[in-house]
Amino acid sequence: MTRRIAFAGLVVALLAVVGYFLQGVPQITCSCAVVNPDVAVAKAGGVFIGTPTKVLHGRDADLYEFQVTEVFNGEVGSTTTVGVNTSSGCGTGFTIGRPTLLLVSSPYSQGAAWQAHGCGPDVSATELRAIAQTTYGPAHAPTVAAPTAEITNWTRLSYKVPRTLQLLILAALACVGVAAYATRGLHRAERVAISAPETP
Repeated sequence: MTRRIAFAGLVVALLAVVGYFLQGVPQITCSCAVVNPDVAVAKAGGVFIGTPTKVLHGRDADLYEFQVTEVFNGEVGSTTTVGVNTSSGCGTGFTIGRPTLLLVSSPYSQGAAWQAHGCGPDVSATELRAIAQTTYGPAHAPTVAAPTAEITNWTRLSYKVPRTLQLLILAALACVGVAAYATRGLHRAERVAISAPETP
């Protein structure tokens, strides 16, 4: 019985990994509606200027690390991470080393503190900065008390494996562990039974 549990756990892990890499990412053509720049700036959860220093390319999303220099809105630390969806066809990208003014929202990409979107206002960076200053006032330095987010070694190891797949693998390994523990217990009980002296 325990061997069956262990075997089932290994099969689940193997199927999860194989299924993940075999399934394709749907290609979707992006179609952005016209975005009012004043509304976009006012509704953004965070508005700041930062320079991307690192990037991780995932299967359906990219993750950037930014060194933040100026903040108009939001609790943004000196170092933060921004997720970009690449599977919708409306993703955006950043050039490493080039300062950028970002309008971001709450994150849904793995490892991201903020989320950037491809469908933004079609205006120049100078115009966007002027709107941000009008909406929030002059920019200030990153908030010292705000949490920092970085691309760590663990982020690099786990980024390309989605949370669902991670949970499936952990569940499968748990099955194997439980089966191994139960097997050891049975073997120990058998040894005790064999070594126990017979009662006259």
